[in-house]
Amino acid sequence: MIGMKKFFLLLSVLLGSIITTAQDGFSDILAAGVEAGERYSNSYMAPAGEALSFNLSSGWYDDARVLKPGKFKIQVKAHGTFAPDSKKNFLLDPAEYEAIIQDSYDNTNNPPANIEVSFGDGSTAPRSIATALGENAMAQQLIIRSREATSGILLQEDVINLPNGLGNEGLDLVPTAFLQAGVGLGAGLELKARLVPKITFEEAETSLYGGVGLQWEFTKLLQPSDDSTLPIAASFLAGYTRLDASYDFEDGVVVDGANQSIETQISSLNLSAIVSTNYKVLNFYGGLNYNRGTTQTDLLGTYTFASNTVIFPIAATVEDPISVDTDINGFLGTAGVKLTLGAFNINADYTFGEYSTATASVFFRI
Repeated sequence: MIGMKKFFLLLSVLLGSIITTAQDGFSDILAAGVEAGERYSNSYMAPAGEALSFNLSSGWYDDARVLKPGKFKIQVKAHGTFAPDSKKNFLLDPAEYEAIIQDSYDNTNNPPANIEVSFGDGSTAPRSIATALGENAMAQQLIIRSREATSGILLQEDVINLPNGLGNEGLDLVPTAFLQAGVGLGAGLELKARLVPKITFEEAETSLYGGVGLQWEFTKLLQPSDDSTLPIAASFLAGYTRLDASYDFEDGVVVDGANQSIETQISSLNLSAIVSTNYKVLNFYGGLNYNRGTTQTDLLGTYTFASNTVIFPIAATVEDPISVDTDINGFLGTAGVKLTLGAFNINADYTFGEYSTATASVFFRI
């Protein structure tokens, strides 16, 4: 049991890093205004939401065969989802943000002013910046200046530190792990469930991580009797997984406030057609999967601009300012191998797609 507790503590660190890596400077982007903050947040967070959606859809099966009626198995599964390089960075154009911030400024009651946006080194050329899955080679900043419209006198200058990504933590994949159980229902059906109990590590918390699935081995209909066997089995599976997680962070450098947190809710549906060999010890399996998922990430709490900023030259407060929604769907292929040694089984597979996922598990049958 101690080993299992350590296992899930490790999970909490890994999963929490996906959410918490955005904390360092993430809320401070609000100093550029809610509109610019939401634009940046979408570019920064969307790839992580996509990767987690594909991750949670994976690993539902390790065989086309289902358990016999009344038989039970419990598995410990680990996933690692690999993002394409194109999802680890995005192109940030200061001119684009300058236009967004200028429009936001013009819609305030502030004195007329011209907005200037550049990187910390003064460059205004578009630059590749880390998403939540990537890494900045060096610290990146945005400088936002407002100048009096007529005289050009500098009115305000804000320095915003842009957050790094998972790559800065030495992670090249999005990891998850969980328990999965199955029970044979008869009529070629197996009911599956996956669960991780509530986990808290420092300010990170997973309040819900679970799913339910149903697999139907339709080749059972082709067997002349229960005692006969076919060399190949085939089945259909439907599985649904949901993850709720949050991270409470302290006030930013530019933005103070209360009850500040990032909350993420991910729902993922998997539909699979599966085939496998039907031998006693070593088997191979594969499947064609359709995945559909949604991710909603909200920046919640009260954000108070106590000191002057370009958009908020006097004290101002905003509530729950940013929401990022991500939708994914697509077909993926899975290939895997399974070794059975009595009641003990191990398996490993790889799911191929835009976001590919490696899965491994050990389990016992009762």
